[in-house]
Amino acid sequence: MQEFILFLVGVLISGFGTLIGFGGGVFMVPILIIFFGYNIEIAIGSTMAALVPGSIMASAFNLRDKSIDYLVGTLIQLPAMAGTVLGALLVASLPVVKLQLAFALFVVVVGVAMVMPKKQKSRPQKAGMMYRIRRAPTSFIRKNRAKKLAYRLNGGVVSLSGFVSGVMAGLFGIGGGFVQTPLMIKIFRIPPQIATSTSLFILVVTSFTGFISHFLIGNVIWSRSIPLMAAFALGALGGNLLKGSRRKSYNIEKLIGIGLFLAGFGVLLNLAIKSNFGFSF
Repeated sequence: MQEFILFLVGVLISGFGTLIGFGGGVFMVPILIIFFGYNIEIAIGSTMAALVPGSIMASAFNLRDKSIDYLVGTLIQLPAMAGTVLGALLVASLPVVKLQLAFALFVVVVGVAMVMPKKQKSRPQKAGMMYRIRRAPTSFIRKNRAKKLAYRLNGGVVSLSGFVSGVMAGLFGIGGGFVQTPLMIKIFRIPPQIATSTSLFILVVTSFTGFISHFLIGNVIWSRSIPLMAAFALGALGGNLLKGSRRKSYNIEKLIGIGLFLAGFGVLLNLAIKSNFGFSF
């Protein structure tokens, strides 16, 4: 019975993570520890293993749908890898617990702000700092002819955001997906469908490298990981079927807001769990 409940929870989390481009790992780890009694290392290893088929399944659908921006994904992923290494090195010299607490609270507040109804602003769109940054010398226009979409980006700023998300991932031991997706939508004005698909494409690389790392140190137990891998694959399939129905972008943003709130709450739970078990960052 417990295995069936875990499978069902995995399907639901993967489906929701596919819809919002987070993948679902930040939600799954505390659930495995609190409700299913997993050791913290095994919970992380099992989740990393589950993210591999889920992200591949989602990216296969997005590839067919032509909604992945591979250039943006590369501009984010490569600096993020360097940032992850730097973040891991900074762990010993920074008050990580306090920083993670502040970061988690910030994410919760941003999630609530995205869900709350917004007042109409009279400020013209062709104004503000981000508008000027997107038109700086390293800016360029991306066109998705299949979706009839176009958006202007600044390559340097996009790469910097990837580096910062990587530093946070290495520093706090969290995935960068729930940081990258809102940045792409709210800051860089990438259409939500492109942003979520690109984030899941990035997750293919990060989840696979994370899975290999945890497998080599013995944190992947196949009897526990395989059912969760199947659940995440099925959830990704269901999430992509739901994405097939047209939704307005503000609905996607509200879902992302809910996801950010839950992700911030999940980070707080991870912090409490690691403190109780005597783990240090």
